[in-house]
Amino acid sequence: MTDRDVFAAAVVASATAISALLVPLSRRIARAAGVLDHPGKRKIHDRATPRLGGVPVFLAFALVVGSGHWLTPLMSEIAKTQEWFAGPLRMLQEAPKVRLELIGLLAGATLAFLVGLLDDILGARFHVVAKAAGQILAAVILVTAGIRTSFMPWEWLNIVVTLLWVVGITNAFNLLDNMDGLSAGVALVASGVLFANAWAHGEFFIGLILAAFIGSLLGFLFFNWEPASVFLGDCGSLFIGFVMASITLLERYVTNASSTYFPVLLPAFVLAVPLIDTLTVIVIRVRQKRPIWHGDNSHLSHRLVSLGLSRRAAVGFIYVATFCLGAGAISLRDATPGETVLLLMQSVGFVALLLLLMFVERRGASPSLTVRGGGG
Repeated sequence: MTDRDVFAAAVVASATAISALLVPLSRRIARAAGVLDHPGKRKIHDRATPRLGGVPVFLAFALVVGSGHWLTPLMSEIAKTQEWFAGPLRMLQEAPKVRLELIGLLAGATLAFLVGLLDDILGARFHVVAKAAGQILAAVILVTAGIRTSFMPWEWLNIVVTLLWVVGITNAFNLLDNMDGLSAGVALVASGVLFANAWAHGEFFIGLILAAFIGSLLGFLFFNWEPASVFLGDCGSLFIGFVMASITLLERYVTNASSTYFPVLLPAFVLAVPLIDTLTVIVIRVRQKRPIWHGDNSHLSHRLVSLGLSRRAAVGFIYVATFCLGAGAISLRDATPGETVLLLMQSVGFVALLLLLMFVERRGASPSLTVRGGGG
C-alpha cells in the first residue's frame, strides 16, 4: 500500500467521520425547524422523518475538499505529514493549476444544495420554475469554470451537452431518492467505480475529490438504511446529482492506449440506472398526462418490489446493477475494437433487462405500492 493509497484512505475516513458526526445534529435541527417528511398516501414510513440528511453530506464534502486544497501549504511544513505523505503532498503542490475548476465545482454544488434546501424548507411555496432555474445556473457556473465536455465538434455544442448532462443527472438523483438508501447508495457505488478508474490511471486530484465524496456518502448511509432515521431531502439529492455529473466531466476516459472514442460513454454506463429510471418515469408520466415532477410508484425500485422483492432486496439489486454496468464500462478505456463491441453488447443487454423490468408487472400483483417519498 503506497503513501498515495494511505492518503486517499485518510480522506475517506475523515469525510466519513465528519458526515456521521453531523447527521444527529442535522436531525435535531430538522425536527426543531419542522422540516419533516410526514406519512401519507404515497409514503411507506409511519412517522415524521427529518429531511435534512443532505446537510452533513454537503458539509463533509466541502470541508474536506476545501481544507485539503487551501491547507496544503501548511501541511507541507509539518514534519510528520511530510514523513508520512511526502508523495501526495508533492502532487498537491500542483493544486493551484486546477483552482478555477475546483472553485467552480464547489460553487455550483453549493448552489444546487441551497436550491434543494429551499425546496425542503418551503415545500410547495418554492415554485418548480425557480428550482429549475437554480439548477441551470449551477450548471452555468460549472461551464464558466471550464468544466465541460470536449468530444463535440463545436464549442457551443459542448456547452449545450454539458448543461443538459448536468441538469439531467442532478434531477436523476433527485428522482431516484424514493427508497431508503437508494440515491446515496447508488452514488456511492458509482463513485467507487469512477474512483477505481481515476486511481488506476493516475488521476490524483479527481481521485481525492471522489474519496471525499465517498466518505461523505458513507457517513450518511449509516443512518439511511431501512428503516431510515433521516432522509436526504432535496438538498442532499440535488447536491449528490450535481457532484456526480461534475466529476464525470472532470475525469478523462480516452487515452493514447484507447483504440476508439467509445470510452466517452463510460459516464453514461456508470450512471445508466438513474438515467434509465428518470427517462422511463418521464415517459410513463407523459403518457398518463401527469406533470413529470409529481411523484408516483413507477420507478425501477417500485417495479422490483411489485415483482416480489423486499425493499432492501430491490435497493441491493440496483446497487449490483450499477456496479456491473460501471465495472464493465471501465474496460472500454483500453479495449481493442473487438473487445469494445463485446463490452457494448453486454452493457446494452443489461440495459435492455432493466427496461424490461421497468414495464413488467407480476401476475396478479396489485399496483397500489406506496413509496417513501423524497424526490421521486
